[in-house]
Amino acid sequence: MKNYIPLVQLAQKFKSKAKKFRPGSINEFLAYKELEVHTLIVPETYQRDLSCGDINTYGQFNKWFFVPLIVAIRPDGRSIVIDGQHKAVMALWSGCIDKVPCMVLEHPKDRNDSECEKVEAEIFHAQNAKRKNPSYIDKMRAGYVFGLQEAIVYNDNLNACGLYVDNLGDVEGHQLNGEYQWRQAVKNYELATVMRAVSYAKDLDKVWSKSEVRGDIIYGLSALIKFLNAASGEINGRRDKVLSFVSLEMSKSKPKVWYEGISGSQTDVLIARRIVKSYNALSTTANSQCISDETLDKYGLKDPTK
Repeated sequence: MKNYIPLVQLAQKFKSKAKKFRPGSINEFLAYKELEVHTLIVPETYQRDLSCGDINTYGQFNKWFFVPLIVAIRPDGRSIVIDGQHKAVMALWSGCIDKVPCMVLEHPKDRNDSECEKVEAEIFHAQNAKRKNPSYIDKMRAGYVFGLQEAIVYNDNLNACGLYVDNLGDVEGHQLNGEYQWRQAVKNYELATVMRAVSYAKDLDKVWSKSEVRGDIIYGLSALIKFLNAASGEINGRRDKVLSFVSLEMSKSKPKVWYEGISGSQTDVLIARRIVKSYNALSTTANSQCISDETLDKYGLKDPTK
């Protein structure tokens, strides 16, 4: 038989370890209400895209599993879902649920939409980033509305590159597949270098027609551009020949040729080396125009597998 202990005893046992938790409280409890599910609105600014895969795991709407939604009532009467959009959609799809339990925040009548969004995003961020295991993009989406500096810079960098991911960045630009590798490129290389790599990646996609650019390709191209700039005094005209290879020859191969079998922290170096090796192997590349392993090693593209 399992042992149970009073909550007070548990709290006392671990209190000394929560050194950053302060006594007292702020704000008021959210009010419980049942709202008509078809009247609810979802803000794209900080909600994640709907995941049908997550919904499929439930199989069917089960009232036992329904934890109340968190909903904000705006001054104009709109009911905004802050947290729980998947549960709300399942309720709609059930075909038999009219009203759903909600914990409701009533905005003051004098609060404008921008102020409402900031409060709602703060609650969303607390419910997700602090309690669940959201993706980095989820945190950035909520953080952007909440004014988190990291999220603002993240969005600005996406815009500078003409890329978007989950409604962040330049939504009129190219979709980014693999934002983590793109993010690593921005972290490890100058933004101007990454922007140039993205430009090459977009040109490649004009041929590949995937309607997206891959983060790992951008990462590899960023490493390649940095290498070519660093080694330009030694390789001379070969720099332009390699860039010409990127523009004219890479797209003739399937996309996976450039990234298949490559992953991990050295993705950028491995893809850059693969591009250089393919340039060297091109039938039109004379031996005198090849780039040696010694040069690769000397200027930052040393083979990490050796």
